[in-house]
Amino acid sequence: MLTLAKIDHLHIRVSDMSKALDWYRRVLGLVPDARYKQLQDGPHGVLMLTNTNATVRLALSEEAAPQNAQAGAIAFGVSGQDFLEWLERLAVERVLGRDGQSIARDSVRDFGFFCAVPFDDPFGNAFEIVSYDHTWLSSKLKLGASQQTQVR
Repeated sequence: MLTLAKIDHLHIRVSDMSKALDWYRRVLGLVPDARYKQLQDGPHGVLMLTNTNATVRLALSEEAAPQNAQAGAIAFGVSGQDFLEWLERLAVERVLGRDGQSIARDSVRDFGFFCAVPFDDPFGNAFEIVSYDHTWLSSKLKLGASQQTQVR
């Protein structure tokens, strides 16, 4: 049976490559992957960014005005402890949630079996940090049934 093994990389459109590189490095800890340096040249060049263990790759391409930026969101899965650390990192970096407000503990969306914190990059691309360590996070974040979001 033919199956997909993994997501290799995701393409992200940005309007300012140097600003994007700074933001993705500072906020998400992603750095240029030297193995893909040759992809940067040419009219359809991309800058491949990766995390330290090369399990996440984003291919940034520069466009004057990104199209369909809100068509979907890229969700990164993390442990419960890492979720709390990402929540703090996003708050310190003053990253904006989808509501236009700075990320804070009340930005966490409780879906009953997982938690998510949605946010946008400076170019309107949508992201989420997601953890399925719901029971543990519920106690740490003092989440209640009244805060649960319906999955659509």
